[in-house]
Amino acid sequence: MFKESVVAAAPPLFAMKKREEEKYFDKQWETMTASLAAYMETEDPEDLHRFRVQVKKLRAFIIMADSVEDVPGLAPLFKPVKSIFKKAGEIRNAYMNQQLGNAHHTGNNFLMESQQLLQLNAHRDFKLAGDKHLDKISRAQHQLEGKIPPISDLHINLFYQKLLQQIADAVKNIKFNEGLHECRKLVKILIYNLKLVRPVLTIGLNEDYLEQIQTAIGDWHDCVLAIELFSGGEANDKVIVGSLKKEMTILKRNIRVLIKDFYNQATTVVDLPIEQIS
Repeated sequence: MFKESVVAAAPPLFAMKKREEEKYFDKQWETMTASLAAYMETEDPEDLHRFRVQVKKLRAFIIMADSVEDVPGLAPLFKPVKSIFKKAGEIRNAYMNQQLGNAHHTGNNFLMESQQLLQLNAHRDFKLAGDKHLDKISRAQHQLEGKIPPISDLHINLFYQKLLQQIADAVKNIKFNEGLHECRKLVKILIYNLKLVRPVLTIGLNEDYLEQIQTAIGDWHDCVLAIELFSGGEANDKVIVGSLKKEMTILKRNIRVLIKDFYNQATTVVDLPIEQIS
């Protein structure tokens, strides 16, 4: 996803301690595994959601770490976890579709029942393979051990600059298609890695602005999916679709305003008044 010859060739000046990277990675992995184990026990959708968020955080770190080398060495080893992530997504999507139906007060029982059945079937298959999933995660962790490369402070800053510029170029002439959703994923990479890299970042980063951007694009994408859901053969609810399209118009207008001059806004940190800091 991200590769820059200048970054790859950067000397390891002020290298972040490898121990810090490994400690961060192990902690995120532990939380991911615990969330999945909890879901197997409780069947709580929030535990499944936490598992998926942790997978995204680890993937964001792997993308940054792999950008150090010419050939990605970590991503291929992470693929088994991504496959579990996708299976968990089938459960999550069916659950969220039901939440959408309830939020929009759909009277389409067939739609709701079909999504509930999808969730139950996907959950059953997922839980039956629970031990295999946990074993895959454990084996992937062992394969990744000791393979995380040291990431220099210089590399981290160039990585962030390059990714910010990539997003800025992509949204310069904004189009509301899957490419915009991909931009949100790039923004999330920046956000997810912040806990680790914040102490060594020398570029300004407006964290609040990045959160606003990813939330706005996420709301737009959710609206796209909702329109697809309620326009399908199972639903075909013209009233709900009409309401969603009006909401979509507002969301698009807000994103256009928010996304202007992305790079400068993302790298400009506004100092808070002293009374707000205290």
